[in-house]
Amino acid sequence: MLFDWNRWGRLALTVGFAVLGGWCALYVHVPLPWVLGPMVAVACVGMANQVHKQPVLARKSAQIYIGASIGLYFTPAVLQLIGGLAPWMVLGAFVGIFMSVMSARVLQKLANVDGPTAIYSVALGASSEMSVQAQRAGADGAVVASAHAVRIMMVTSTASYIAWASGATPIMPTPGIGVLSWPVTLGLLLTASFTGWCLQKLKTPNPWVLGALLIAAICANHDITGRLPDLGLIVAQIVIGWGLGQHINRAFFTRAPRTLASVAVVTLGILAVCMVAAWFISKGADVAVMTAFLSMAPGGMTEMGILSKAFGLGAPIVTAFHLTRILTTIFLTKPVSEKMMSTGWVKP
Repeated sequence: MLFDWNRWGRLALTVGFAVLGGWCALYVHVPLPWVLGPMVAVACVGMANQVHKQPVLARKSAQIYIGASIGLYFTPAVLQLIGGLAPWMVLGAFVGIFMSVMSARVLQKLANVDGPTAIYSVALGASSEMSVQAQRAGADGAVVASAHAVRIMMVTSTASYIAWASGATPIMPTPGIGVLSWPVTLGLLLTASFTGWCLQKLKTPNPWVLGALLIAAICANHDITGRLPDLGLIVAQIVIGWGLGQHINRAFFTRAPRTLASVAVVTLGILAVCMVAAWFISKGADVAVMTAFLSMAPGGMTEMGILSKAFGLGAPIVTAFHLTRILTTIFLTKPVSEKMMSTGWVKP
């Protein structure tokens, strides 16, 4: 068949529900509406087994746009501020490792899973990289991927409401910053895309976000100031919400339900610890407590970057904290997991 009506129909249905979900969430004043609204709407489509899986190009494009949007904040003054926070970023990364170590033991006891699956299900690194490492370590890759989906969805939703309850007001457009011209915007995004492709070839974690962030930061340090068009950021958020919501379907709840329920419990525990750690970091580093909370939150770098940008809560600081934690986790998870199992902290 030259035209697959079922496929294109599901795509139209999924995209339509995602956009409608965003509008409805905006109308009822849900925090971070263009992420949470599409996430819930697409999840509803998924429960009817009619969801269209998100094209890889859509996810990459959204990550490029979000990375570039955040990167434009990395002016010389901001980079100097972040440099002064470097010790706190390293501390935050090791707090994340500590939370993963403690959580793995709890998850194994609650869910009765093997050691590698427990460890990689709660490792606070890039979810895609953790899934790859999990399979190499002999863990259940499907369970690990689902566990990370649960964690990121829970943290994104919870952190959005915490930010809203704290009194932070979503800011769009950013006050005092004009929109970049279309030629500059196009040149920035094309260069960012090429850089992301190069970083992907080098097997860099989160290459599309980091590549765009790097190029935009270079621009911000060479007197190219402004923001990307707001409509593009809304579309990027819808795509991220679609990506989160597509994991929810009937099979999702029948795939190791005890493990996923246990992951939800453990995630709430990690969030509670993050709130305490954020308070101490905010006092020691002299940053806003909500900025510190989003910096420590066990969500994805892309999602927390969107959230911090939308609420005006120091997106560059939050992104830098998450990047430090991701790199630390990627390099240390394997040796730490081996040590955990050899000492009996987690059973193999």
